[in-house]
This record gives sequence, C-alpha cells and structure tokens, in this order.
Amino acid sequence: MNKKPRLENSDKWLKRELKRTGFRKAFQEERAKVALAQKIAALRRESRLNQAELAGKLHVSQQYVSRIETGREKNLTIDTLVRIAATLGRDLRISFPKSAGKTLSHFLVF
Repeated sequence: MNKKPRLENSDKWLKRELKRTGFRKAFQEERAKVALAQKIAALRRESRLNQAELAGKLHVSQQYVSRIETGREKNLTIDTLVRIAATLGRDLRISFPKSAGKTLSHFLVF
C-alpha cells in the first residue's frame, strides 16, 4: 500500500530549516533584501512616483529601479541608497545595534 505524502506545516518546516547555519544565513540575507526592497517601493509610492519617474530623477533605467524594488539588484551600494533617500526626501540611517543572538530580527527597516 502506497502512503500519500503528508503536507508539512510551513512554520514547522521553516523552524526546522533555520537550525541549519547555512540556511539561516541565506534566509536572513534574503529577508534583509526583501525588507529593504519593500521599504524603497513603499517610499516611492508615498512620494507618488512611478518607477520610471524615480529612475529619471536618479538617472538610471526603470529596470534598475525594478530590480532594486524586487531585491534582485546584486550591486546596491550605500551611495545608491543615499541617492534614493535624497530623491525621496528622506535621510538614510544605518546602525549596528547589539545583536540579540540567533534571532532573525538583526535587520530592521523603518
């Protein structure tokens, strides 16, 4: 008799996988990229700009802005972040608070 595969609860799966150092590190890095990308997109929308308009102000392509906002841009520099912030009328703050250990909250975007 063949057993049907059981669907695993995603929370349980993630909790188990996060015990693996390599997975946890990759997850944290990706989580940080996504949080930053979402924040940039939200600030752009708050400024009532579309991607093409922001790109024009930054003198980059709309595709570049899209890659930033989806977390796919591999070469996002502090200089670029400063330019984005200034264009959106924001300051950029980078801090290094004391780590709480192995928690996933080491990267916060406000």
